[in-house]
Amino acid sequence: MSSGQIVRILISIVPVLLFVAALSLADTYKLLRPRQILRLIAIGAGVAGTAYIANLSALHAAGSVGSRWYARIGLPLIEECLKAAYLIYLIRRNRIGFTIDAAISGFALGTGFALLENVYFVLELSSANLGMWVVRGLGTAVMHGGTTAIVGILSKTIGDETRSYGFRTFAPGLALAWMIHFLYNRAYLPPAINAALLLLILPVIISVIFSKSEESLRSWVGERLDEDLGTLDMIARGEFLETPAGQYLQRLQNTFEPQVVGDMLCYIQLNLELSARAKGDMLRREMGFPVAPDPTVAKQLQELRYLEQSIGRAGLLAMRPLLPQSSRDLWETQQHTAA
Repeated sequence: MSSGQIVRILISIVPVLLFVAALSLADTYKLLRPRQILRLIAIGAGVAGTAYIANLSALHAAGSVGSRWYARIGLPLIEECLKAAYLIYLIRRNRIGFTIDAAISGFALGTGFALLENVYFVLELSSANLGMWVVRGLGTAVMHGGTTAIVGILSKTIGDETRSYGFRTFAPGLALAWMIHFLYNRAYLPPAINAALLLLILPVIISVIFSKSEESLRSWVGERLDEDLGTLDMIARGEFLETPAGQYLQRLQNTFEPQVVGDMLCYIQLNLELSARAKGDMLRREMGFPVAPDPTVAKQLQELRYLEQSIGRAGLLAMRPLLPQSSRDLWETQQHTAA
């Protein structure tokens, strides 16, 4: 690889990498760790390789006439669906709790896709002038990251409102991403103007989303932390069994042995302690304080798994009304496991 090719690659990838870094720094709660962002970028690069093979096969099968239509319509659709596939998996598995990390995750996946794509084009089109790589770095690469971020933003917003994560949740984001990609490829405007519009519009959209999402996140953390601490206080003072939740737990004694019901109460208490700890860590990160790993968390998680085995599947199903089951609560559980 020549020095000229290295310069062209850097020009075409540095802007989008800086954008990802800026998004990560803007997230005061640090919902995504650097290694998670790097893994998403690597997955996005792998998706680019998959898309290349899929597009080559489709273009060959379409023939000379059909390939022109596929390049205009099918290629953007395939690329956007492949880029969003892992993001959709994360959302459906409750690995993404808030709009902020949906946006960052989507942009990181799109960044990885753009990195490999731009490296490929630099090696194939080494004679192209530097202006082309500036446009690809500031325009095409940002477009790839932005469209996948849009899928994440819309899908997470719709999913939180409807509490459903089926096709209708993800279709609007995918349709908008395809439309943006299609219009960008059609080049109704000069490439430099397309890139400039992206750089003007995308940061505004992302900043508004970040502001609203952080307000929602701050409110959720504060309210739920108060609830967690209040319930823990009632358990400590022996008042929990007088609450509707406690009375429901006592009624389970008609179905389960007293020892199992006791384990259920311990399970609830341990969940609340982990939940309160996680929210406290988020608040400390927001205020700029470092959060060191707590060695006791591993022991608590081990105890949690032991209690799950002791309670059994039927007992855990019976406890569902006592445990928060929103996507954010399930995301928080995933964070405990990941820790």
